[in-house]
Amino acid sequence: MATTFRTSSILISLCLVFVQFLLASCKDNPDRPELIGRRDPYVSGRILIKFRPGHSSVSMTEMAKEFDLQPSSITCGAVRFHTVRPGTEVEAAESFMLDPAVEYAEPDFRIEAALVNADSDVVWRGLDPQGGRPGVRVHSDTSSLLGSAPNDPMYDSQWALVKIDAASAWKISTGRNVTIAVIDSGVDLDHPEFAARILDGYDFVNEDTVADDDYGHGTLVAGVAAAAANNDRGIAGLAWNARIMPVKVLDGQGQGVSSDLTCALYWAADQGAHIINISIISFGPSFGMQSALNYAANKGVLTFAAAGNLFEQGNPITYPAAQEGVIAVGATDKDDSHASFSSAGSFVDISAPGVSIYSLFPPSHDEYRSVRGTSLASPHAAALAALVLSAAPGLSSAEVESIILQSAVDLGETGQDGKFGYGRIDASAAMSLTLSSLPVRLLLPGVSSPSPTGTPTATPSATPDAAQTPTTTPSPTATPSE
Repeated sequence: MATTFRTSSILISLCLVFVQFLLASCKDNPDRPELIGRRDPYVSGRILIKFRPGHSSVSMTEMAKEFDLQPSSITCGAVRFHTVRPGTEVEAAESFMLDPAVEYAEPDFRIEAALVNADSDVVWRGLDPQGGRPGVRVHSDTSSLLGSAPNDPMYDSQWALVKIDAASAWKISTGRNVTIAVIDSGVDLDHPEFAARILDGYDFVNEDTVADDDYGHGTLVAGVAAAAANNDRGIAGLAWNARIMPVKVLDGQGQGVSSDLTCALYWAADQGAHIINISIISFGPSFGMQSALNYAANKGVLTFAAAGNLFEQGNPITYPAAQEGVIAVGATDKDDSHASFSSAGSFVDISAPGVSIYSLFPPSHDEYRSVRGTSLASPHAAALAALVLSAAPGLSSAEVESIILQSAVDLGETGQDGKFGYGRIDASAAMSLTLSSLPVRLLLPGVSSPSPTGTPTATPSATPDAAQTPTTTPSPTATPSE
């Protein structure tokens, strides 16, 4: 898991110096990726400030005048936005860090979609024999699905669901009564694959309650996590009965700012999200975002983030994946190998299929494409958490995380490594581990669950009640405090 962030003045100042160094290195070294579409990695003329208890403004009035500091009415949690003279963002943040009234100050970093690339030009469009849009026939009795393949036309192409043995997991859970917040470019609110399962959301880009998707990335992500199954249409999502909470922080070009992501984390946690997926990257370790992640974790929310697709472009550390309180997800291919693009490092916790993944391709409701990226790996892991939590609603977020990590198929080096984390997710083994913990939890609340035996392999058993764990047992991420 990512290194713990401390809100000391010295550390934050060092991080701001690092941002300056990173900018310089990106300009001088052509082998390093340009930051966020060759733009500055933060917003011009804006900084974020969190004041210490009992303070609401900077005490260094002369310094405020020097940088033309002006407070904004916008706040997220305890973080307040301020404008400064353009071009002085890092210098202003460093200066105000010296103010005893300030806990931390930082630029407003830019964020962007963990870009998804098309694997090929292969496109599936679902048309009925008359050439019109196929009817959506959602089965009211889903028992016919459990234990058998769904009738979604592209299910045979969804190798990832076979690899993680989703069919066995569906005998136990389909994600019902669990809410996944997709913090992204919004979601296609009218798409039949999400019929009756989209909750009210929020658009932080346009500041309204219609979190519709005008870029397409969020809909792709949501489709992997929770597209309807057994509806004679397109694909099946892993947690196809889960609710989707759309939260828009990326614009029509797939770009945004960390302040909106910070606000979105507070908002989703307050609105009752159980799981958050963030298939978004930036190159700045945001302390404002860390405060929001801490807030969500303290509310019992489990947050997943894409590790990034920059392994072949210098492999820079990406955020929020590398922040504390986030489960960072890398990507694997059909052979359980590390996807060539998937960012790697000690911050990677788990991996999931992320190559040749079919999902919804808006704005058409009948178009599906094969895509790749850690943007698709992350919602696989988030959806697995939804299956576990749906099967055992009493589990804490730390317990759900532990089940996912312990049940993973260990790949690469034994135990955690930089490419696979603790391994590739295994839905069947995760559900087996979940069920093995239930009798003790039900009969003797507070007693630790027994440790199951056995080690999952790259071809795990399809038997859902055969509990399995890897040789190395990871510890769940400690719930951070703000």
